[in-house]
Amino acid sequence: MRHDAMHRPASPDDENAMAYWRAHRMVRALRGWYLHLLIYLAVNGWLWFRFLFMPSPNWAHRSVEAGWPWPLTTTLAWGLGLAIHGLLVWWRVSQRGRDWESRKIDQFMNRD
Repeated sequence: MRHDAMHRPASPDDENAMAYWRAHRMVRALRGWYLHLLIYLAVNGWLWFRFLFMPSPNWAHRSVEAGWPWPLTTTLAWGLGLAIHGLLVWWRVSQRGRDWESRKIDQFMNRD
């Protein structure tokens, strides 16, 4: 689809435009979750690297015996948020994908 056609207002009766709009929204939601995952991995990787290989801040405990490892709170809390975000995105995508097989069959049958 051409770039100028993407921003042209579509008629509510235009089935292809509505399908494209829904697909575009799902792809953006997936991309947002993947970006969230990438940032989570980078930040938490840095925090754990800092905890394990660099001097600990005065307020932090170095070992598990001395207390809760300080990066664990961030990893768990953010991980819960990431999981909820992922469930919401994947649920939305899977709801739209219930008839995936029939759409794929139609797609392959209509190939030129």
